[in-house]
Amino acid sequence: MVPRGTICTQASAGRTCDERNRGPPAQIHEETPPIRIVCHGKTDVGRRRELNEDSFHCSDRDGLSIVCDGMGGREFGEVASSLAVSTITRLIHKQFPRTLRGRRLAEGGPVADAFVQLFDGWIRDVNANIHSFGTVDPRYREMGTTLALVYHQEDLVVVAHVGDSRVYRVRDGKAEAVTEDHSFVNAQLKAGLITKAEAEQSAHRHIVTRAIGPRGVVKADVAVLPARAGDVFVLCSDGLCDLADGSDIEAKMLETGGDLERGVQALIDLANSRGGPDNITVIMTRLEA
Repeated sequence: MVPRGTICTQASAGRTCDERNRGPPAQIHEETPPIRIVCHGKTDVGRRRELNEDSFHCSDRDGLSIVCDGMGGREFGEVASSLAVSTITRLIHKQFPRTLRGRRLAEGGPVADAFVQLFDGWIRDVNANIHSFGTVDPRYREMGTTLALVYHQEDLVVVAHVGDSRVYRVRDGKAEAVTEDHSFVNAQLKAGLITKAEAEQSAHRHIVTRAIGPRGVVKADVAVLPARAGDVFVLCSDGLCDLADGSDIEAKMLETGGDLERGVQALIDLANSRGGPDNITVIMTRLEA
């Protein structure tokens, strides 16, 4: 068991981040039942890799789950993913605007836009921080990472991503992707140049069109969704989503009875049973009334 709020990187591969101690729910309007999150995450090196370049963080207290898949080879991918996770976590702890604490979608007005701008700005800052390493030391020039993030507050959920790490939402037993891969193959698929079957077999399926770090500027996709008790958000690196889809997630959640720890392990085991060619990181985050 990893202490509350711990950032988990390749050094802790195979260990878990399970936030069980929960503080009192934030005070909100009496007519809206409070929603809290419970999350569990784990990373696994897979069957063919010697180094785990994935990093993750999940915390009930912070309402935050992050998966980052590092790129750049050797130890540099792990450096990029770890930096991204630690920087975003620090920003949430140290620089979250007081004016947004406790704000709710139900209030109306520019609340959603404010959260989009906040997280987009933070991800730009993270990108600049990682990119600066390459300007100082050429060894880090190609270093980068993907990002999948879920943040919960009151009656809203922020989903942000860059690259091909993915976020699914499971609602009423049905899983749907709420992020769209920033990848060469997905661009071809959207343009109608290849079929879904061809995309799954493409030699170019690991080429991402956006990542944090390699370029001086990056644009994240950030969305604000209404929070609904019972929803489960599944964050994963491409070590899982290259080998499994929403129907697999639905099946494993049904098989494990909604238990987050068992569900995470079942998905990692599934990816490894299908060859485990890459590092596999999975977080399940459930919204509870």
